[in-house]
Amino acid sequence: MVNDQVNNLDKLEAVPSEEVLDAFGVKGELVHLEGGQGTCYRVGDVVFKPAGNKAGAIWLAELNNGITSNDFRVPKSYKANDGSWVYQGWTATEFLEGEHRAGRYKEAIKVCKDFHQVIADIPKPDFFDQRSDVFFIADKMAWGELPLTNYALTDEPLKKLFSIYKDLNLPNQVIHGDWGTGNILFDDKLPPAVIDVSPYYRPADFPIAVMMIDAMVYENADQSILDLGKGLKDFDQLLLRAVARRICEYIGHQLHPENDQDRNPEIIKHLKLMDLIISKVE
Repeated sequence: MVNDQVNNLDKLEAVPSEEVLDAFGVKGELVHLEGGQGTCYRVGDVVFKPAGNKAGAIWLAELNNGITSNDFRVPKSYKANDGSWVYQGWTATEFLEGEHRAGRYKEAIKVCKDFHQVIADIPKPDFFDQRSDVFFIADKMAWGELPLTNYALTDEPLKKLFSIYKDLNLPNQVIHGDWGTGNILFDDKLPPAVIDVSPYYRPADFPIAVMMIDAMVYENADQSILDLGKGLKDFDQLLLRAVARRICEYIGHQLHPENDQDRNPEIIKHLKLMDLIISKVE
């Protein structure tokens, strides 16, 4: 769970209240949406989501509302009647038609290229470096910018992984760091939709590596999916950092004081995949 979101959600109603719906000019039945952290609700064509970090929610609303493209869609945000993007801890965005379709990785890579080209010149926001959540810390660890957390199950495997890291000379930019596995929606009549942007500041092709890791772990994609990364500069090294980030995330969740789940099975899955990737890189 994201630390800076925990503080806000402690004061947040479990579901958006009638007052919140009224503030955004919405009426209707609340429908719980699966996926993500399980905290989103839909009313008609509007999705309500906890803002978490308020600065981040405002930044994301302005980012999405400033994007125009014929190649993909992003959910536009709505302002409350007081002119704010966040009202009583909730944001409101349009619901986009589409569904996640496992196996369409080649298309997802094209969308990734298109999306990140559009946002390539977005400056790194100040709040990025103020984050202290599990995901941000795991990302810093995976890129060697913070020391690894000592955890017996992963100490030696991650040491081996880091031993084959090579320096990268790839420019960083704002990215969607949780590409795929539900965040790219396909529709038979509309362009693909990019939802739930998880912003990081890394090389533009890093999301593709994250997608491939997730596809092999969560969708049983064949390892041949890695061939789709051929031709991308330093892609093997991006894969190493992607699997490291997922492992570090699960360690962070496992050791979090509010954790009530055993994350070791997920860690073990990623360690097995890590061995496969290392065998291809070495």
